[in-house]
Amino acid sequence: MRTIVLSLCLCLSSGWAMSASASEELKKCFAQSSTSKDNVTLLKWIVKAIVAHPALTEIPAMKATDKTTIDREFAAFVEKILINDCKRQTIDTLQTEGLPALQGALETLSQQLIKELMSNPEVNKEIGAFASHIDQTKLMGALLGLK
Repeated sequence: MRTIVLSLCLCLSSGWAMSASASEELKKCFAQSSTSKDNVTLLKWIVKAIVAHPALTEIPAMKATDKTTIDREFAAFVEKILINDCKRQTIDTLQTEGLPALQGALETLSQQLIKELMSNPEVNKEIGAFASHIDQTKLMGALLGLK
């Protein structure tokens, strides 16, 4: 019995049994610290990066000055969340779980932003716009095994 109590005390004092991982705390801090303006900044940066892909040349190119502005705004956002708002959680995550955990927290923030965007009625309208170009009869026939 004494061994069980001692083990429990050690677990509690080390924080192992009761606290969330450092990266979970960082994800929570990112979510709480990010404003709507921050989310727009992150979105602009993601779009800027994606449209740089060579397969997307039909999408109008951004001006170099616009790209620079987006990069500056994104850098300020990253500094805000890593250095100011979530500094302790960032340091804890890097020290205990390493750079991949920090990257994972940033990915989670991006995924949350995408979910938020997908709930916007205008975005949903654009996503569903392709449906008017589908041959519904052909689709239903194929899905139901009809010829």
